[in-house]
Amino acid sequence: MASATASKPSKKTPMKFNLRLSQRIILSFVLLTGIVSGLFAVGLITTIDFVEENLVTNELQKDFSRLLEDYRKGRELRLDEGEAFFPAGPDLPEYLCAIPEGYTEIVLKESDSAYHVFHQVEGTTSYFLVKDQTDFEKAEILLKRVVGGGFVLSVVASLVIGVVMVRQVIAPMRKLTEQVALREDLQSVPPSLASEYADDEVGALAKAFDATFIGLHQALVREALFTSDVSHELRTPLMVIQSTCEVLAAGKELDDHSRQKIEAIRRAVKDIKSLIEAFLALARGKDNQTETATLKAVVQEEFPNWERMAMRKGNRLLLLEETGSPAQREPLYPAVLLRTVMDNLVRNAVYHTAGGDIFLALKTGGFEVRDTGSGIAADEMQKVFQPYYRGPDSPREGLGLGLSLVQRICEREHWTVALEQNQPRGCCFRVNLA
Repeated sequence: MASATASKPSKKTPMKFNLRLSQRIILSFVLLTGIVSGLFAVGLITTIDFVEENLVTNELQKDFSRLLEDYRKGRELRLDEGEAFFPAGPDLPEYLCAIPEGYTEIVLKESDSAYHVFHQVEGTTSYFLVKDQTDFEKAEILLKRVVGGGFVLSVVASLVIGVVMVRQVIAPMRKLTEQVALREDLQSVPPSLASEYADDEVGALAKAFDATFIGLHQALVREALFTSDVSHELRTPLMVIQSTCEVLAAGKELDDHSRQKIEAIRRAVKDIKSLIEAFLALARGKDNQTETATLKAVVQEEFPNWERMAMRKGNRLLLLEETGSPAQREPLYPAVLLRTVMDNLVRNAVYHTAGGDIFLALKTGGFEVRDTGSGIAADEMQKVFQPYYRGPDSPREGLGLGLSLVQRICEREHWTVALEQNQPRGCCFRVNLA
């Protein structure tokens, strides 16, 4: 027995009119004027028609009663100018044959004439009082045209006035927008914006921008001082450690085990210095790097360290190089940033692989890091680049910042990093340096 499931009605997205503020103000102004003037014009024309019908009906009814009495008594009919009195008969004009009782207005297009007719039945005979209203009808048509023209003119005038008013009202906002958009240098104290505007809504907005810019300037000053202090204070002890390692390594009484430990300390110092340079570059938002290197040069320098790190985990690190054109000149990249990206990706592959193979493939304009580790679930692939994110199989060491740092460096240098599933298992990080 099949069961039907009722589907929930989809919510309709409300329509949005993508009009500028100035256009919305003008449109509102024109609509308001059009509605008011339109109601006035319709009310005026309706009032004219209502008054005309009632006044003419009363007047014709009075004249009809008087003329009917004179007609029955055989007296001479006292007709006003433009009036005619007809009893039903062969002399009745054709246009009166189908006229209903009461008041009727007739317009004869062929003769361009207009008449007001009052029809009343007395006994078995119909009587018609006709009054020529051609001149009045022309004047009425002219009046209606004047009212309609006034409506159109009022709408056009409101459009023109609205454009002029909007330019005056929006001008300070446009000026403020341009000043804010052009203000890029926040390292120096920003000049005040509010002093150029009146104490109104735009002035209040300018004060808010001033407060925001001052806060940003102070934050940038604190950040610059902090990064400078960090750079100076960290480099000093690192230089001491590095020089001490060099002095110890120069001693002849050290055994091989001690020399390996000292070399490990020296490499750790170098890694810390590279990280400091990378963090400072990201924090300052500008490139102060002077050291550049090719992709192959970075790999040749760091590959022995990566290989030893992989061997300690029981893995095998393999280098694959794509042969390019011999005449093609290899591009240069910021050495510290490129080394940081590659080091984090290789370390990530080593951490998530146990007793497997890791491939570092050098491509034209980029590289790939593939592993045969546990892999990453499809629903977690978009999360691995988030700061502090650690998957369920991540090692305990580390804070989950390595891949986030990789993505931020790639965004800064306009590189791209992508994560894919490696076949038959594992992950593949593809970096495009072009």
